[in-house]
Amino acid sequence: MQNGTMREDRMRDGTMPDPIEDPIPERASQFLAGEQARWETDRSVWQHPHEATPYGHSLVQTYQTAHPDGEVTVIDLMLGLDQYQGASQDFEDYLMGIVQSRAMQLAPDRVEPAEAEALLTLPKRAQLRVFDQLTVLAEQVFDWMRSQGMDPVPGANRLPELVTEADRKRAEQD
Repeated sequence: MQNGTMREDRMRDGTMPDPIEDPIPERASQFLAGEQARWETDRSVWQHPHEATPYGHSLVQTYQTAHPDGEVTVIDLMLGLDQYQGASQDFEDYLMGIVQSRAMQLAPDRVEPAEAEALLTLPKRAQLRVFDQLTVLAEQVFDWMRSQGMDPVPGANRLPELVTEADRKRAEQD
């Protein structure tokens, strides 16, 4: 009974519930907000790069939308190196997942900038810091994939080096 009258069963008569009388959308909105809050603090969401996030699209779809074809990213730079030529598609997807999830979560270990063009405008030392951040995330992906029985970079027992000592010395000189 609502407002002194019997409430109609709107599901039986085929009409939609009135949102004022039956605020289920409000409860759904609260549920979604809770899911978003949980997702934003879950450091392992990247392990499911193709599942829809509470924001709609998967991490891989979100990353690819943010970086359309033709835009080179730090992941493209990394995977373009000779030592990563045999990297699996799964490694690329998980790497996109961790980079995108950290960006969406505004995590302190996020990789910024993710676009190669913006990266290359930075001083060499700042570029090195970005590649170091990417290396830390890539190591997490590599180690997790191996623990799951996957082979992220066939023939590699550890993540191939992204930045060499020679690269570091050059960056320090600039």
